[in-house]
Amino acid sequence: MFEATREVRLKLLIAALSIFLILGLCSCSVVSKIRANDRHYAELALQDRLDFFRSQLRRYVAARKELPQSLAEFRAQGFGHTLEDPITGKDDWQVDIGEDAKLIKGKRGVINFHSSSTAISSRGTPYNTW
Repeated sequence: MFEATREVRLKLLIAALSIFLILGLCSCSVVSKIRANDRHYAELALQDRLDFFRSQLRRYVAARKELPQSLAEFRAQGFGHTLEDPITGKDDWQVDIGEDAKLIKGKRGVINFHSSSTAISSRGTPYNTW
């Protein structure tokens, strides 16, 4: 039988540790890319849902000739289905209340929708400013 000397065993141990280190670094890189991909898809979904709410708001105004006074009222009239914010994971949208001449001049109500997340997006801006 071959008996490894202490020097050979040490070299084998260093080689094995080197392989584990390389595998660990590669897996970290893969995990990082997966997280970046997940973030990208969540941001696409957020933008899509915001666009949906905003188009529904225009439809609401065209049909009712007024602005909704809250998200609950908006939904009660059959607009803006319950959708989860892909960033927060909750149906916790923020609304802007005000007057918007593009929608209805001289009347106040919901004029925009935003995520409630204050996290910074890949654009470098908070999600709640989109």
